[in-house]
Amino acid sequence: MSQVAYLGPEGTFSGILARQRFGKKANLIARGAIDGVFESVLSGSTALGLVPVENSSGGTVYDTIDLLIRHAGSVFILEELSLDIRIALIGTAGMPVKTVYSHFTQIKHHADWLKTHHPKAALVPVASTAIASERAVADSNATALASPGAAAIYKLDILATPSDGQEVNVTNFFTIARKPLASDAADRTALVATLRNQCGSLHKFLGPFARQNVTLTRIVSRPIPGQPQTYIFYIEVQGSETDPGVARALELAKRQAQEISILGSFPLGRRFRS
Repeated sequence: MSQVAYLGPEGTFSGILARQRFGKKANLIARGAIDGVFESVLSGSTALGLVPVENSSGGTVYDTIDLLIRHAGSVFILEELSLDIRIALIGTAGMPVKTVYSHFTQIKHHADWLKTHHPKAALVPVASTAIASERAVADSNATALASPGAAAIYKLDILATPSDGQEVNVTNFFTIARKPLASDAADRTALVATLRNQCGSLHKFLGPFARQNVTLTRIVSRPIPGQPQTYIFYIEVQGSETDPGVARALELAKRQAQEISILGSFPLGRRFRS
């Protein structure tokens, strides 16, 4: 039986995806924060972890990127999964909406709808849509932007569906583990690079990928704590690290970096619906 840690509590989109991806027989362990998911994997409490990495409206989930950087060499990416996000405004029917709780990505994505339909409501971001649902249970004048399924879990009413069904709101997730995937059938390779703090260092580092016709699919710069104006880079490229072009590009790029760590080559998995 698979043991999988995910960002909880019950009713989060991470939990919905974990159930769909790993099945009803999986032992799913809810953690209160993304670093808790990483800790479960690092400590061996669970074999796998499921963490959000990017939302099509809210952008990069920097907590996940920072933890991948911090634990490079100890945690590896096994796959990337996508979840189509469906959202409802849930709460107590017949009560005025004074507060709307949700994860910041959902508040941002539905900002125009909230301004039009609930202009006087206080918008309060919380760590997850499930926590937002818990807040709506505790206060009858509060609501949550959450999965329609959370209404049943928390015994709330579906008050509205902000999306008209035409908007696409997708969150991408990584499955992480302590060992990399032993397979050449990979779509992406992720790495962390520390570069010299000098003019042109990033250009020189990325040059080999261009010359080997290797496409960069994601690049995120993060500040290094205690070193002002110095950055470390999380990078994804198309292809497996065993592909000749990727392998050669990595070999040449390493000469331009102070340090480089491979987070694994992994497939782009299936797309699910919440």
